Amino acid sequence: MRSSLYLMLTVLILASGCSMAPKLDMQTLALPASIADTNASLAIDDKWWEAFGDAHLNSLVEEALLNNDDLKLALSSVAQARATLGLREAERYPDINAGASGLRQKTSGESLSPFAGVQYDTFSLSASAAYEFDFWGRYKNSEEAALSELLASEADKETIRISLVSSVAELYFNLVALQRQVNVTEETIHAYKESYTYRLNQYKHGVIDALTLEQAHALYANAKLTLASLQERKILSGSALAVLLGKSPKEIFEERIRLKTAVLPQPLTIPSGLDSNLLEQRPDIRASQERLAAANALIGVAKADYFPSISLTGSAGLQSTELGNLMRSSAGMWSFGPSISIPLFDFGRTENRVKSAEEQKTSAMISYAKTVKNAFKEVYDSLKKIEMSHEKIRAQNEATQALQKVFTISQKRFDSGYGTYLEVVDAKRGLLSSLINTISLDAELVINQITLYKALGGGWKATKG
Repeated sequence: MRSSLYLMLTVLILASGCSMAPKLDMQTLALPASIADTNASLAIDDKWWEAFGDAHLNSLVEEALLNNDDLKLALSSVAQARATLGLREAERYPDINAGASGLRQKTSGESLSPFAGVQYDTFSLSASAAYEFDFWGRYKNSEEAALSELLASEADKETIRISLVSSVAELYFNLVALQRQVNVTEETIHAYKESYTYRLNQYKHGVIDALTLEQAHALYANAKLTLASLQERKILSGSALAVLLGKSPKEIFEERIRLKTAVLPQPLTIPSGLDSNLLEQRPDIRASQERLAAANALIGVAKADYFPSISLTGSAGLQSTELGNLMRSSAGMWSFGPSISIPLFDFGRTENRVKSAEEQKTSAMISYAKTVKNAFKEVYDSLKKIEMSHEKIRAQNEATQALQKVFTISQKRFDSGYGTYLEVVDAKRGLLSSLINTISLDAELVINQITLYKALGGGWKATKG
């Protein structure tokens, strides 16, 4: 009899765990074979920023990864998801409890009981167990959904890390460019001041009219305005970077990043080919995939409510009115038996829970497709911006070379007595303005490459072999 009972329990346990979740088919989107000219073998470089060779940038990134508040929140979310997974795993195992009690009581002397007015003690030791067979995969699918949510939260954390690193790098190089522009603008202000002083002397001697003088004055004033705007942008970018680094309010107000010796790096060399499969590394795509898997598993959880719930409970222990007799074999007690709960009428509750879960899966599928499309758009836009940046830099360099020649010729003419000093000042002013534009475009190219790194989900590095 006992062996037959054990055999039945073994069959029930092995039979439990089938899944009511539908088969998950990821939507297939039409993707380009490659996102550049060739199919190079590539891998993600987790420390792409070190390729710029800037030790200050490296230290800022490490500081941000250690202290950034958004990243700390993401780590906390991962810990919460891991705890939820642990809870779902535990739900698949029996509840086992132990208890002990001691009770002294007296019955009413006015009752009809034959034990009326009796005072007695009751002592007990017991253990109990309860287990619900997971025939329809309710707990199995719930655990799978929790696992997918954990993987999605880890991918979200990686998305935040990538965004953090790219934002730190962008702000840092933007600050470097602004500092260089400030230096050139200060030279430009000096040139405008010289021009204005020259015009002022001409005006005093009646060579020019007031209109020409005030035009020179306006150029000088506008140059000072440009400098003030650049200084403002430096301050705001610096405070934004301080927040990313996790600085305290006191440090935000009192500390400044030193940039006097910093320079813009040479642009990175982008591989000649980027395979479409590289985008599978993007953590936001992985997060969308996992959330779709979680939504699919939760359909199985909802459908399980259509079917009976079968449980097995049992308890065993000792009970006695005398503490000294508690450990005798005659004090033993036990109970054992299955129970079943069969849903009959729930007035559409389960049906609507299933429909809700199915719509959540539909939304997750749409979100996944949208994420993939947006990923390719970001990469495409970044590649085109880099391409246009190279063209703009070539045109700007051509203009700078021409303005450099204008300045050189003007200086020679002035030294030979054939030109005026004003021509030299104007030529220098045009050259300095061109240099400011060059700085902006150089920074734009580097920042566009950082954006491409972010769009690719981590960077790029050619694999060896």
